[in-house]
Amino acid sequence: MPDLPEHDVAPVEPEEPEPEESGAEPDQPVEPEESGAGLTDEPAEKRPSADEPAWRARLRRSGFGQIAVVLVASFAIAIAAWWVVRPSTAEDPRAETAVVTQVEVEGVQKAPVVGDAAPAFDATDIEGRQVSPAQLQGRPVWLMFVATWCTGCRTEMPDVRDAVTAHGDDVQVVVVYVGESASAVRSYSDRVGNRGGDHGGSGGDGGGLTEVADQSQEISAAYGVMGVPSHFFIDGDGVVRETHVGLLGPDQMARSIEALRAP
Repeated sequence: MPDLPEHDVAPVEPEEPEPEESGAEPDQPVEPEESGAGLTDEPAEKRPSADEPAWRARLRRSGFGQIAVVLVASFAIAIAAWWVVRPSTAEDPRAETAVVTQVEVEGVQKAPVVGDAAPAFDATDIEGRQVSPAQLQGRPVWLMFVATWCTGCRTEMPDVRDAVTAHGDDVQVVVVYVGESASAVRSYSDRVGNRGGDHGGSGGDGGGLTEVADQSQEISAAYGVMGVPSHFFIDGDGVVRETHVGLLGPDQMARSIEALRAP
């Protein structure tokens, strides 16, 4: 094969990159972020201070902590409001009559008020003797309505016995048991010590403590009884002079009895 003629081959020069368009800005150096910046989007006022304990900061940031603060503040406001408007037992001698138990009396009527004539009734006490306001005419009467199961009634009964012992010559105390049988009342009376002694069971107009079982609720209905204990203080003319619903203390008992003696 004949030799081919050699040709000079021009070296290929690499293409130079085209210059960037005019107006392009050179790359800007990236400045490092400050330490801690951008780590949280929490407002500055919610970030814990250096002196704040971690548990307090967590509680402040949590929803539970905010609710707890609102509840505590509301409770404090309620206590303060009650303290301002609370009743003063020191200034009101009748505040001790607050304890009362509701009773259901069939056919209950409007209760007599001060100045009304005491409703008439005829009953037999647990000793079998007749009892009525007409029979006691001319003698002040303290008429009580109670129940053997009533906690307040049991609480005040020792004070009632003491009042009868101290003032038995000045007033006839008649205790009416709402809706209870004579046998139940006798059992209760023996158990608590109402029968016998200086305060017990003389009945009629002889002073002492007279107990009546109002199983039919007729007497209770006539006096508008809706809660026990209830008290009616009736003068010698048969006129209601005081009424109280609820527990009486010994001082109030003595004052009410003394008021019946006043002309």
